[in-house]
Amino acid sequence: MDVAAVPKRADAVRNRERVVAAAAAVFAERGIEASVPEVAARAGVGKATVYRSFPSKEHLIAAVVIDRVEDFERRARELLDEPDAWTALNELFSEKAVEHCADRTLASAVQASASSELLTEARRRMWGTVQELMDRAKAQGTMRASATTDDLRVLWGGAARMLTADDVDDPDEWRRYARLALDALRP
Repeated sequence: MDVAAVPKRADAVRNRERVVAAAAAVFAERGIEASVPEVAARAGVGKATVYRSFPSKEHLIAAVVIDRVEDFERRARELLDEPDAWTALNELFSEKAVEHCADRTLASAVQASASSELLTEARRRMWGTVQELMDRAKAQGTMRASATTDDLRVLWGGAARMLTADDVDDPDEWRRYARLALDALRP
């Protein structure tokens, strides 16, 4: 399943962006079981407008997930300018932990859209940027030389899945586990 291509007309692009933002909000509130008509109403467009950009609800879910992954990558890229890479990694994962705590419905959405080529590419870019931060932390002596993005992905992903399964809604707990995941990669 691939997410529908981004339209070229300015009004179609604006509608698509509104629909994705509305879908993110509706899915955060009601879960990915929410309907396309609910998303369309929140976006202020008709159902047909949603289906012009997204042939199915799964395409819409994938677009929301891709947007989140791209946001993660953008933030990681911004943090590449920080002089202390370890602090930058902690800031990144702390921020994303709080976001995940507030909107855990997208965890199940990631599974629903796992086959999207666009999502796979967005994830590759995101983890590539995290790798740059990790490489800098290693060079600064604040991260174990053998640490990999797979290590971080498994440690953080495991913690996030358990926090979600246990219905933990305290952002401080999510931040704590993000720190613990990173601390496991200390030299």
